[in-house]
Amino acid sequence: MKSFLSILLLSVGLVFTSPALATDLITSRTLLEDTTGALTIADVAGHVVTPTGPSLSITSTKTVHWLCLRVRPPANGGKVVLLVRPAYINEVRLYEAGPGSPQTWKTRVTGNHYAYGTRDRDSISLGFVVDAAAPETTYYLRIKSRSAARFSVQALEPAAAERWDHRRDLLMVFFVTAMLSLLLWAILNYFLDRQPVVGLFAVHQTVYTFFGIVATGYLAPLCPARFPQLADWANLVLYCGIGFTPLLFCRELFKPYEPPPVLMRGLKLLLWAFPVLLLAIALGFDTQAVTANAVLIKFSWLYFVVIAFSLRVEDAPRRWIVRAFFVAVFLSNCTFWLAGSSARAASIVNLTAFQLLIVDGLIIGGLFALMLHTRARQVQQRAHLFALDLLKVQKKFEIEKELKKQAELQAQTDFLTGLYNRRHFVELTKRELDRAVRFKRPLTLLMIDIDHFKVINDTWGHGIGDVVLQDVARLIRDTLRNVDIFGRTGGEEFAAVIAETEGDNALHIAQRICGVVAKATIAPQGAERLQVTVSVGLSELKGREIPFDDLLDEADQAMYAAKAAGRNRVEVCA
Repeated sequence: MKSFLSILLLSVGLVFTSPALATDLITSRTLLEDTTGALTIADVAGHVVTPTGPSLSITSTKTVHWLCLRVRPPANGGKVVLLVRPAYINEVRLYEAGPGSPQTWKTRVTGNHYAYGTRDRDSISLGFVVDAAAPETTYYLRIKSRSAARFSVQALEPAAAERWDHRRDLLMVFFVTAMLSLLLWAILNYFLDRQPVVGLFAVHQTVYTFFGIVATGYLAPLCPARFPQLADWANLVLYCGIGFTPLLFCRELFKPYEPPPVLMRGLKLLLWAFPVLLLAIALGFDTQAVTANAVLIKFSWLYFVVIAFSLRVEDAPRRWIVRAFFVAVFLSNCTFWLAGSSARAASIVNLTAFQLLIVDGLIIGGLFALMLHTRARQVQQRAHLFALDLLKVQKKFEIEKELKKQAELQAQTDFLTGLYNRRHFVELTKRELDRAVRFKRPLTLLMIDIDHFKVINDTWGHGIGDVVLQDVARLIRDTLRNVDIFGRTGGEEFAAVIAETEGDNALHIAQRICGVVAKATIAPQGAERLQVTVSVGLSELKGREIPFDDLLDEADQAMYAAKAAGRNRVEVCA
């Protein structure tokens, strides 16, 4: 931020620095103001008697200004260039005084209402190429413009005029480069953060940059020869635009500080001036629109200062920075406005209209960018803190989710074997039984009991008994399919639902369970190797609509029958 401010100050300083120009060949300037616009060259010739300085302030757009110049030739003779500024003057007509009646004097015309190809010089700047004779030659300029301007004319040798144009082009490149850099910065930051205030700043930069290009005459070469007024029309519209876009931007800038609602409504009311001004231009009231827009711009910046000192909430940048910014810009603009309307102030400021345009654009655009940079950094910091908080919340949520999952799993499983406990097994089995009944699908229920388990507990203790339960549960689970439902229903009893299976296939699965358990050797730590067996009772659905408890009772009865028949076997419910 400090580096950017240093670059901004250095750039403004370079623009303020005026290079030494060649000697002005004009020996005297006298002025006559024609408030009616009806005077002719015959009326004016010999009557322009009010001395004037190098620059002329055009404040009344209805007045025609007649300027009488006495120009001496260069020391080595040759052509003289009458260099006219600014480039947005509508019409400048040159009369070369000579013998005979003034109506017969040679006349030429230039201005932004005339095609670029008709100009005396192939240059953006306005002007005429004349032959000044010794000791002096008198020229009259009739100046007419519907825009307020600081008009000036110099008589230079062609080489000096070319150097002036070259410097002007370099300044224009500098201006466009600086303004486009701020614009690209704004566009990039808008797409990164999507802040409306940054987007509106980009709009302001775009309008001001195009206004600078048009107002300095660089649109003129692109205008059709049949419609040279396009440059003037674009200048009027964009001039209204540079009064409108700061209203949009500042309105969005002030919102986080919560200024009084009545002042914000005032900004909204000022925004309606823009379409009114455009309508006035469309209806031909150009002069009135330009005057009204000039007043609007001055009032708007004063209004911004009032709002800045009414901000009620602290935000980024801090309120004192916002106030200092708007006061600085307002005072800067006051200096430029005085320079445009007062010859004395203009001599103090000593800036051309082109330099004023660049300096004003750099000051406003640069300071706006600094403010937005501060706000963007604050937004990024808030976003970072928000992301950290969100990460903490997300982590907490994941931990709670995992704890909930573990709690649900503990509520559904047997803590010793990891199988479904009786409650969850019954829930799943009832659901599967309802499906099988509804769709007439086969289903088999197995009740499994470890043989002589009480003897194991009494002989080896409950610790060894727990190991036996775990190993038998693992052996049976590995024998069943993944789609089968298997759980511990209590003590040494297990139950399994074999879905989509009945008859010989179900009997084969039950017999395989008995065989796998009987062949396995259980070797608890610190105890002898054990051989255990299981008795299995089998009950089939067989297309019946039977309650779960009845089906379970059938399998249970079959399991007791297997025990009565000698254990380590399977019995099917009849």
